[in-house]
Amino acid sequence: MRIVVDAGPLISMSNTCFLWLLEKLPFEFLLPPWVVNEVSLFPRHTKHYKLSALRIGDYIARGILKETALGEKGEEIAAKVQHIANNTYFIRNRPLKIIQRGEAEAIALATLTDHAMLVDERTIRLLIEDPLELKDLLRIRTGGRVKMDHENAEKLQEIVGDVLMLRSVDLVAYAHEEGILQRGKDFVEAAMYALKYAGCAVSEQEIVEYLSE
Repeated sequence: MRIVVDAGPLISMSNTCFLWLLEKLPFEFLLPPWVVNEVSLFPRHTKHYKLSALRIGDYIARGILKETALGEKGEEIAAKVQHIANNTYFIRNRPLKIIQRGEAEAIALATLTDHAMLVDERTIRLLIEDPLELKDLLRIRTGGRVKMDHENAEKLQEIVGDVLMLRSVDLVAYAHEEGILQRGKDFVEAAMYALKYAGCAVSEQEIVEYLSE
C-alpha cells in the first residue's frame, strides 16, 4: 500500500527517533513536492529544525520517502481542495484558513494513489472525517461563533472520498502488533506518549484503550 505523508508525522517521528520504522514497514511512503519543502528544504536554514530536516532529508535521498510529482490533475485537485477547505468555516464573516499548500497536495496525491494518508494534525483529520466536529473544535479554539458552509463541506467530501487517515501512533501500534517493534508494553506506551507530546493528535483514552487490548 502507498501512503502519502504530511509534514507533521515526519517531524514527530524525527523528534522521537522513530523514523527508522519507515524502513521496516511494508508500505511505500510518498511525499508531494511542497511537503518535501516543509520537512527538508526550508528548515535547513533554521538552527532549531535543521537536525530534523537533515534526518528526514537522508530518508528522502535513500528513497525510503519518495518525492512524488502531482501532475496536472493532482495540481488541479490540490488547488481546489485548498480553496474549498479555506472557504468552509467562517468567524465574523471571515474565512478561517484551515489547510496549507502542503496539506492540500498530500490530500490530492492520496486521492490519486491508494487513498491512504499519514497525518497527525487533528484539524485535517476532522476536515475529512467529521466536518461538523471540526466546526465545534474551531468554536472552542477561537472562542467565537463559527459558521459552516455545508455546500463546500459536501464538495470537499466528494473530492476526497474515502481517504484513510492514519497517524504516527498507528504506525507504532501496527509495528508492535506485527512484531516489527519487538519491545514491551511499557516501551509502546512511552512511544505513544512521546509522539502525542511531539504533535500527534491522540488522546490519553485512545492510548489506554490500545494498551488494554
